[in-house]
Amino acid sequence: MINKRLIFGIIFIAVGVICISVPLTYDWYTTHKNQELVDAMNLLKRDGLDGDQKELNWSREELESVYHLEIPSIKLEQFVLPETTEENLAISLTQIKSDQNPELDNISIAGHRGYRSDRHFSQLPNVREGEEILLETDDKRFVYKVSTIMIVEATQVDVLDNNGPEITLITCTISGEERVVVKGTLVEVQELL
Repeated sequence: MINKRLIFGIIFIAVGVICISVPLTYDWYTTHKNQELVDAMNLLKRDGLDGDQKELNWSREELESVYHLEIPSIKLEQFVLPETTEENLAISLTQIKSDQNPELDNISIAGHRGYRSDRHFSQLPNVREGEEILLETDDKRFVYKVSTIMIVEATQVDVLDNNGPEITLITCTISGEERVVVKGTLVEVQELL
């Protein structure tokens, strides 16, 4: 009888360790990949990627199409990868529609809600109308003012329609059944040195 209890106890402990280690390992991996992106972007800005790149997993072409998004009111600073894939979404924010021009198009950006307050769009629901959203390319900063905040069904894709120069930020509600959508209107374009 004691041997059966011991065996079941060991099995339950092993299953518990596995259940805890899988999400922690995944979080470590995605955090590591995000840091690689940050390091590569910093190296691109500082040295133009002419130096030692052996540890970087990003090409110059990939990095040149990455946007930098900032929302000061929620202390968000994230890079936006140019393509939405599961792997990219795990690492950072992503463009829903690639090859769009911030001066002409609706730049749509998706991000996971995340359970940590410092990653992805975990704080996006705290943005309020009138607040500022900044989007940077390699040579310009686009300043948007938040004009609309709404909760929509996951199937309501008309929020991505191209209605001119605006930005649309999308993440899940806590339940994951609906989407939080924050839209901003382009109010200024600044040239970067």
